[in-house]
Amino acid sequence: MTNPFLLELPAVVSFSGGRTSGFMLHKILEAFGGEQPEGLEICFQNTGLEHPATYDFIEEIARRWGLRVTWLEYCLRLDEKKQTLAHHHRVVTHDTASRDGEPFTTLIWKKKYLPNPVARICTTNLKMRTMDRHLKTLPEFANGYTNAVGLRADEPRRAQRIKNDNSREDVVCPLYLAGYTEEDVLAFWRQQREDHGFDLMLPLTGNMAGNCVGCYLKGPYKLELLMEEMPEHFEWWVRAEQIVRGKAGTGARFRNDRPSYEQMTAKVKSQGSLFPPGLDNDTIPCMCTD
Repeated sequence: MTNPFLLELPAVVSFSGGRTSGFMLHKILEAFGGEQPEGLEICFQNTGLEHPATYDFIEEIARRWGLRVTWLEYCLRLDEKKQTLAHHHRVVTHDTASRDGEPFTTLIWKKKYLPNPVARICTTNLKMRTMDRHLKTLPEFANGYTNAVGLRADEPRRAQRIKNDNSREDVVCPLYLAGYTEEDVLAFWRQQREDHGFDLMLPLTGNMAGNCVGCYLKGPYKLELLMEEMPEHFEWWVRAEQIVRGKAGTGARFRNDRPSYEQMTAKVKSQGSLFPPGLDNDTIPCMCTD
């Protein structure tokens, strides 16, 4: 069987800054002899709403493993022909990357509505298409590329349903093909922590604070616990709904099947989280991956 981590080049690793995609990246490097070959891009697309530990983890991986990680952000740029602001991207660094949700705010301003479970414009525009816009600037990626996404063997439905966002990319899930599960990922990082003192240092348990801390696809138990532990990370989410609210013809909430972020944070502030400990009731998996 062909090694699924020996990607056909040119290729890009969609690096979310989580443990799973970090483990996938390590296995890909192993397949290429321990070094990042020419024609292999590693891209992290920043929304400006990740936990600070995620940013530090990405920087530490690049330093320890000797990698070129390209940090990208969604932005707008003037289309001189049409004289309108068009979707674009910019290259940033650990030090210059947004920490205030600026890429997400810009997207909402451009679209005039909030993303929701049905229309996940955040993942599509802030992550997938921002990366592709960057790759279009690289001559070796002009005729197509392999896109490695960190979906595991214990996520078969997501891995089997994933599809290309454009005709130039061929999406692959090497962890799924190789049979690696979350247990394998956690075992790898436990070993890294024991041997090198190196791991993703998110607060609370597991990946609860991973990806966008306040992501609307997280279950209400997770959100309320996060609101209780780190309320500062929800100021943007409350403000985003307040800004959009009242504009005719626009979606003014991230979700209509539960209270607004303002109502949820107010309840947690006055009563604390009322969901029973250990309840994990995410309703829809986030496609940004771990």
